[in-house]
Amino acid sequence: MSVMWVFRWKWIMHHFLASLAALIISGSAFLTLFPAYLARPLKTAEIIAALAGATALSLVIAVITGYHSSKSIRRQLEEISLGAKNLAYGNLDYRLSYSGNVEVDSIIAAFNEMAERLSSQVNALQSLAEENEQLLKEAKITAVSEERQRLARDLHDAVSQQLFAISMMVATALKVAEDDGAKAAALMGEIAHSAHQAQSEMRALLLQLRPLTLQEESIAEALMSLAAELEGKQGLKCVLKTEQVNLSKNMENQLFRIAQEALSNILRHAEAKKVTISLMMSENGRRVFLIIEDDGQGFDPAKIPPTSFGIRSIRERATLLGGTAQWITVPGRGTKVEIRVPILSEAGLEGAVQDGED
Repeated sequence: MSVMWVFRWKWIMHHFLASLAALIISGSAFLTLFPAYLARPLKTAEIIAALAGATALSLVIAVITGYHSSKSIRRQLEEISLGAKNLAYGNLDYRLSYSGNVEVDSIIAAFNEMAERLSSQVNALQSLAEENEQLLKEAKITAVSEERQRLARDLHDAVSQQLFAISMMVATALKVAEDDGAKAAALMGEIAHSAHQAQSEMRALLLQLRPLTLQEESIAEALMSLAAELEGKQGLKCVLKTEQVNLSKNMENQLFRIAQEALSNILRHAEAKKVTISLMMSENGRRVFLIIEDDGQGFDPAKIPPTSFGIRSIRERATLLGGTAQWITVPGRGTKVEIRVPILSEAGLEGAVQDGED
């Protein structure tokens, strides 16, 4: 406001001085053209007529000067407006040329400075976006590497060791079979149990090797496919209860990975015969619930280390979506995992880590 007021005040003074100059010029012209009037006393009527003529002439000159000045300022303001439109449409390299008018040039200088700062800020944001994209690619590569290392570790720590133990027990059973039939029978029972554990571990690992993200199917369709696989290949009875839910692709991917991890834990540890998978909305439509319940042997939460990968992975994924994960279990009476996640807009989900990045 202060800049525009100074500009207007100077514009008024400019035209006032122009009018005053026009008046002086008119008077000088009058005295030059009619010197005879100076040689005799002037009558009042003649003085009034002379002043009226000079005033009229000065007004004509002022109007002409003001018109040309106003037209010039309008043209310069139109150029400034055009520059603003160029910036608005993304032409950040657009700059205004100076006009020679001090007041207008001060506005042009401020405009060009603003455009320069805007261009610098946009370039900085673009560089930051490119850096973030590169970091995202590196994070995905790291995530894949970590996932492979985890699978290799699971194969070594669980399946490989179990198979080694089985081979040792088989060798011992062969040695004592003739002399101690009871001990050999006990060893055979342990062998069968270890083989069953190794088989369960392999099933769990194979379940985790499914695609990390949903392709063309919804989460309800993916859960249905997963349940059919568990029944057909693993012999685990599955009951699926799903409602129509409208979720972002990222949320669907994360919830599906949670379901995979929970079912993998059931195959590893629960010795369950039946599992129920439920996907439903809250009454107000603001939350989605994923509930996985089995009839297995359950566990004592106090005996599960905080670093347990399965539980930690489920909890971290739920937290990334702004939700919670809760386990309800009693030894010998099964386990219930309940995931509660708020349904956010797409903008609210931008901060969530995309599937395959963790």
